[in-house]
Amino acid sequence: MTAHSGPLTGIRRLERGDLDFVEHQKLREGWALSREQFQVYLEHDPDGCFVAMAGPEPVGMVTTTSFGPSGWIGNLIVEPEFRSRGIGRALMERALESLRDKGAVTVRLEADPPGIPLYRKLGFEDEFESCRLALPASGPGPRPDGPAAEAMRPADLDEVTALDSEIVGPDRRRFLELKLSVAELALVRRRERRVVASLLASPTDRGLRISPCVAREPADARALIATAIAAARGRAVLVGLPARNTEGLEMLAQMGFVPGASSRRMRRGPPVDPGDPTRVFAIASGASG
Repeated sequence: MTAHSGPLTGIRRLERGDLDFVEHQKLREGWALSREQFQVYLEHDPDGCFVAMAGPEPVGMVTTTSFGPSGWIGNLIVEPEFRSRGIGRALMERALESLRDKGAVTVRLEADPPGIPLYRKLGFEDEFESCRLALPASGPGPRPDGPAAEAMRPADLDEVTALDSEIVGPDRRRFLELKLSVAELALVRRRERRVVASLLASPTDRGLRISPCVAREPADARALIATAIAAARGRAVLVGLPARNTEGLEMLAQMGFVPGASSRRMRRGPPVDPGDPTRVFAIASGASG
């Protein structure tokens, strides 16, 4: 990317033609995010993703994910030479305005430590810590077969959405449908013919990312995560989950996952769509919960 030193000239919609800019940010920041996964945000909220411009070139970006009365802000980044000029705040204000126009009374985000002061100034408060873990790359193993994990079919989406909404909070059907379309692995687990756990996983240049996984019981999540580890066939496996899910953290540690840097779940507005973080075994992403 070409370095620029001019002033901010505006904020516009982020479009498919900006994906090379997105790729540049991802590589510099080390995000575990594929081009296909990022396009989910554009498909879900085509009017809710923005870039900040300095002359003809983008220098910052942000995404929003709207779930009606609640929504998410993510992927906020500004080119290093343009930081400390108010561009991040301007992008956040545009994102908040977009979500408010779509009916959101509550907005959440996952904050890395450098962004927390800005988010506090914009009225965000802490909810809980979010943990990031990785299972280092290992030798390939066979894909488990049998009743523990079944392939998720498009026909399962109604039941998967109902379980996801029960655990996560908002109705994310369209979002899950888009995630399923780019997933490498899609699994469910049933008890008495009912879906009690679901998992999606997608490839990134850092490994296979589980995003999301929800379950009524830790044993059900473990069965699906074990299947994902085998399906990774030697790649690292990445996961993020709420620190409130202590049983999940203990389970992942037993499976060999290693903790990395954490982030802070923050909320602006009343506690709409709080869900049950103790049954979230992998968030969908830091930009969408």
